[in-house]
Amino acid sequence: MKAMMHKARQSRKAQSIVEFALGSFLLLMLLAASVDMGRAFYTWIVVQNMAGEGAGYLATQPDNDCSLDCSSVDDTFQGRAKNVAARVMGAVISPNNVNIGNGDVSVDVPPAQRCLGKTFNVSVSYHMNDLFFPSFLGFRTLTIGASAPSNFTTSSSHSSNCPTPTPLPQ
Repeated sequence: MKAMMHKARQSRKAQSIVEFALGSFLLLMLLAASVDMGRAFYTWIVVQNMAGEGAGYLATQPDNDCSLDCSSVDDTFQGRAKNVAARVMGAVISPNNVNIGNGDVSVDVPPAQRCLGKTFNVSVSYHMNDLFFPSFLGFRTLTIGASAPSNFTTSSSHSSNCPTPTPLPQ
């Protein structure tokens, strides 16, 4: 009788260890998913700021576009947007995940149509490739995008078909 009670107690201990292992695994996966979701949300906020910075700069400097002259990337709206990622605290966001040459920072109005007052959108795409939970599920890269609208406050020197303002009668 005493031997049977000892054996039952040992099997309950083994069962407890297995339950603890399975429960710990599930809790760790939930923790990893919540940390990844927090980082993705933070990255989305930074990507929105990147688009806003690029739109604000392009509104006043419509000729500073890498598609026109890419000799100094930092003086273009693409470079200004990318530099927002470089200034983020904690190095959570890498500016290397924004590729200017691949069109990750773009505008929807060509240089020939950048006229005073015209509305445009700057779009930014950021590629996160260091998340734990999506890679566990087989996803290698998560692309986060945002856009920011603005209006040109000056006309581009390359704009050829801007309407000339009609003077008001006096």
